[in-house]
Amino acid sequence: MQRAIEKPVGTPVRDIDTPALLVDLERLDANVGVVQGPARAEAWVHKTPAIARRQTAGSNVVGIAVRSIAEAEAFANAGFDDIRVLRPLVTPASQRRAAALGRSIRLCLADDGVPLTGADALDDAVTVSSHVTSAPEPGRAILDCGQKAIGRDFGDPTVVGYEGWRASAGSAEHGGIAYPADAPQLAIGDWLELRPADVASVFSLHDVAYGVRDGVLEVVWAITARGAF
Repeated sequence: MQRAIEKPVGTPVRDIDTPALLVDLERLDANVGVVQGPARAEAWVHKTPAIARRQTAGSNVVGIAVRSIAEAEAFANAGFDDIRVLRPLVTPASQRRAAALGRSIRLCLADDGVPLTGADALDDAVTVSSHVTSAPEPGRAILDCGQKAIGRDFGDPTVVGYEGWRASAGSAEHGGIAYPADAPQLAIGDWLELRPADVASVFSLHDVAYGVRDGVLEVVWAITARGAF
């Protein structure tokens, strides 16, 4: 689990302590802008009210979708009032919580016919930054980004900007890079971006997301519904 270390707006992205969950704001906004409505934004993917607000800013998106009553409560507390819960509520306690929440917002517990959208808004906008901590031999490096920072359930990450290099989530705390031995060699302290195999998993592993534009920190978002199972 990544704990946020305060960095002021305007900090170069490479100066943010690693591993860090990065969201490219230009790519995010471009992807959000192509939504054809009406649709519900799949807020369960990112669990972040600030991202959901960007998704629902346009008239084509009519509400959000989550996967638990706890996520619904977290987003309702953040001001969202039209929420669909995608999974059935099977316990009496969750049903009571839904009934209570439904008295203050529009809460949908069944398919209302509105298409879901938004998962793709984050496929190419999200990366995790990392530093090289060891370079034991030509063509191999160890990173400070392991399974607890980037996940592994859906496969290993890829290295942004280096086609053909192989990344591994490795152990809990460390990952690895394998690359051609005749390529320019990585050294301790080198900075890389990794693209996760599954975005939803990554948002479950971090407390905050760093919104960046043109290589500079623009905003820090709390992943409010993280852990709201």
